[in-house]
Amino acid sequence: MITENENQILTLKKGRIEKRSFIKYILALLLFGTNGIVAEFITLNSYEIVFLRTMIGSILLIVIFFLSKEKLTFYKYKKQSVFICVSGIAMGTSWMFLYEAYTQIGVSISSLAYYCGPVIVMVLSPFLFKEKLTWVKIVGFISVF
Repeated sequence: MITENENQILTLKKGRIEKRSFIKYILALLLFGTNGIVAEFITLNSYEIVFLRTMIGSILLIVIFFLSKEKLTFYKYKKQSVFICVSGIAMGTSWMFLYEAYTQIGVSISSLAYYCGPVIVMVLSPFLFKEKLTWVKIVGFISVF
């Protein structure tokens, strides 16, 4: 049975964790939200920006992995590892086009076009993936659009 004092302590801990999570969320939004603005001031080509971002992120993840002292297990899941690699290549290519668009047409229009990607996939999915359009999907599409 939890006493009143223990219940108060748990409530305080939960509140602190939620506050920290909220702060991390806001910082992540600011970090990714200012991506285009920061990219405008970088004098590198789009592929150089993507290469440096990828290298910095990879090095950071490798350091965190080795500091956590975990074991490598990707070789056990070969099919999923291939999908992850292909996904990474697609994401890098997408970033390269996004940063090139920042320099060619500006941050506002290129960000708008970039984030319309899921809507374009939704429109093309009945033709490309032979998905059936239900009323729920149509209503969801209209609300997203």
